[in-house]
Amino acid sequence: MKFKLSQYIHLCTDDDILPSSSLLYSTRSGALLEISNKDIECMKRGEFDALSEKMRKKLIQFEVLVPHAENELLSVLNYNKSQTKDERSLSFTIQPSGNCQLGCHYCGQVHTKKVMKDEVADRMYNRIKEKVINRTGAVESIDITWYGGEPLTGLSSIEHNSKRLISLAEDYNLKYSASIVTNGLILKEELFKKFVLDYKVMNYQITIDGTGEFHDKRRMLKSGNPSFDIIFKNVVTIVNSEFYQSSKAKIAIRCNVDAENKDNVFELIDLLRTNNVLNKVNFYISPIHDWGDNNASKINGISKEEFAQLEIDVFMELLKDGLNANDLVPQRKTYACMVVSETSEVFDAFGNVSTCWEIPLTPSFENTPYISGNLLVDPDIDTTKVLMRDWYNEIPTNETWCKSCKFLPVCAGSCPKEWYSNNPACPSFKFNIDDRLFLSKLQQYEQSVL
Repeated sequence: MKFKLSQYIHLCTDDDILPSSSLLYSTRSGALLEISNKDIECMKRGEFDALSEKMRKKLIQFEVLVPHAENELLSVLNYNKSQTKDERSLSFTIQPSGNCQLGCHYCGQVHTKKVMKDEVADRMYNRIKEKVINRTGAVESIDITWYGGEPLTGLSSIEHNSKRLISLAEDYNLKYSASIVTNGLILKEELFKKFVLDYKVMNYQITIDGTGEFHDKRRMLKSGNPSFDIIFKNVVTIVNSEFYQSSKAKIAIRCNVDAENKDNVFELIDLLRTNNVLNKVNFYISPIHDWGDNNASKINGISKEEFAQLEIDVFMELLKDGLNANDLVPQRKTYACMVVSETSEVFDAFGNVSTCWEIPLTPSFENTPYISGNLLVDPDIDTTKVLMRDWYNEIPTNETWCKSCKFLPVCAGSCPKEWYSNNPACPSFKFNIDDRLFLSKLQQYEQSVL
């Protein structure tokens, strides 16, 4: 068979660090290979027969060399589409409450003291059950994400719905998993234990936007009072408990950054380190972005390039502690986000159904095609053909540059909604990939020495 060099590769060179070789990153496979410069030159010239048989096999295995006649763009997108139709797992995002205690300036939501009523919960449960029954023999798992507002302001709804959904999974011999995105304000140790043991919530995302000085200017209570000390104490207590260590539950600390707090990130890392937290959680940063029409990125915004450099600095700080810097080398990604999956849906406390979790409670999306319908009006809403579901069929002809980007296999077009809003959704690794690859090799080297 005749082969060609894949369009989905990135070459990384540095004469000082690697004088006689280069790092070759295959985005189709996610593989990072160190290859001699002599072989690299042969590959560039298309002289694949000059490579050793072992090298050729490796390059074919990791999709660096691909069939000459292959349309790689269609191959990548068709594989993505096949995965979105995989019915083995059903995933749903549930907003048990429309309320939140915090008044974050970058949040695009409008909150009300609303907890999901039984009528909405019943129709949501029946809808999920119907999807399970229709896929009997194919579906293997149900995955629930509790989201808000602040989901813990809807504790009664979480309890009610968790019990029924867990029983549903048991009735059909399905694996059940759950995660939660919470501000952590009322996540005391006993409540954490209850969520793990009774509701099978094993993954937690908690946002802390720096030390108290900065966090409390951004994630204050709606009353204006500070929230940092309460949230931080909850996290420290939980992760240092014997239960957390034995439970296998995971907490991720997310720090939203812009120009105002970006330098304070390292003080937060020091504080997490001092309190014996850093080595027990997954810490990462995320840039502030526009939510609805709030233009949050215009206030103390940070450019993609600035954020990419900050991210590398954070990775390096974590590596100092011998911690794995997660996702240094992006891996193959078949889901841009939940919107491309025909079965994934978001249910809010009012009964609205959408396919993106930034839609609920966000005024700019009301009365738009982003909301598929309301369960109280029509429990049989069809979300299979709604806006953005057909993202992978759109890429070859839409106005994005995804079709010609070498990072498409590890990005999948990122956020379709951002592209629809004329806001390029390119991920940070597009701007710091060389540093990521060299850091990954450094991490591998240090681990091999130990």
